[in-house]
Amino acid sequence: MKNISVIFLLFVIFSACESKVEPPRTDLKSGEIPDQESWKSSVAFSDSGNVKAILNAGHISVYNSKAYTLIDSGAVVDFYKAGEKVSTLTGKRGKVLDATKDIEMYDSVVVVNKEGSVLRTSKLYWNNKLQKVSSDVYVKITTPKEDIEGIGFESDQNLKNYTIYKVTGVFTK
Repeated sequence: MKNISVIFLLFVIFSACESKVEPPRTDLKSGEIPDQESWKSSVAFSDSGNVKAILNAGHISVYNSKAYTLIDSGAVVDFYKAGEKVSTLTGKRGKVLDATKDIEMYDSVVVVNKEGSVLRTSKLYWNNKLQKVSSDVYVKITTPKEDIEGIGFESDQNLKNYTIYKVTGVFTK
């Protein structure tokens, strides 16, 4: 009887320890998984040794097969001209196109230039080659002399020479 109890006890122990672990299931395809990720990163954009912009982001995901890099958890881009910071772009998330180094920013986008002009929008595109920013959605620009709102705009990255399309308000201070 003692032997049967021991055998039964061993059977229960080994049965309880049996592991039926299956690999985790996922519906992600290989192109949906980033090739590289980094947190609290800084990336410099330069041309002929001259820094054009520096991107600081909370989280960066690189997708080589899609030829872009996603930015989330907040981003700050400082733009430079002749070594001097001329403006700063902030947003919650964005995308860098690998071939051109153009930047798209989304969600609570703000650009501030060194003179104190402020642009607010929900979507902004920075063209690296032309060194211009643009948007096709609602924008508001506040300068020391005026407040202007409209749908769509284009400007140099310094926010000095800009055009607002479909102007909805101009207010002089």
